[in-house]
Amino acid sequence: LRNCESSAVIKVDEYIGIDVEQFVKEYVDRNPHICMELPMVSSTVYPKQGRERVLEVFFTYQNSRTDLKVMQNIVSPIFAAAELYVQSSDGPEQKYEQLFSFLMERFDYKYETSITPVYSLLRYGVGDSKAVAMVYSIMCQNADLECQVVSGTKNGEAYSWNLICIGDTDYHVDLPASSESGEFICMLPDEMTGYVWDYSMYQ
Repeated sequence: LRNCESSAVIKVDEYIGIDVEQFVKEYVDRNPHICMELPMVSSTVYPKQGRERVLEVFFTYQNSRTDLKVMQNIVSPIFAAAELYVQSSDGPEQKYEQLFSFLMERFDYKYETSITPVYSLLRYGVGDSKAVAMVYSIMCQNADLECQVVSGTKNGEAYSWNLICIGDTDYHVDLPASSESGEFICMLPDEMTGYVWDYSMYQ
């Protein structure tokens, strides 16, 4: 997936059946700065029974491998620049806010879904709430800050935002909403009017 390859053949000594498609999706979601596009996935296991198996996985992308590698090379320096941008910051709270400024000052964002979410967001300013949350999460993690992507709904529609930690307190951050208000807004759970998420998944 890091190299945008079209297939992988894996010898498994102790085979346990897994949902390969879900596994790939979770990996791409955790590494959006490396995986520019979520591929279609198919797999075959040989033989059908037994402890030792061979797993063959195929990845189908809408973009060519060359184009995907170019995208990686374009976004990589932006993440590096964001990390440098907060190196001299005094503490976590300031870093969170500065990364918000770094990201939001790049474009007047157009919120649309893209098959190359991180690249489209950082190259053209086009992306949905999940793309924004994923990019911010990686930038925070690169700066040694705690940050998760929360998937849920906002006013009844699918939506993503971030969960950060300042001191011993967790705060929810909706970057597009903060951008509209003109200030970095951190919300406690009881302040999240209109948002719904699975509380047990983000603790």
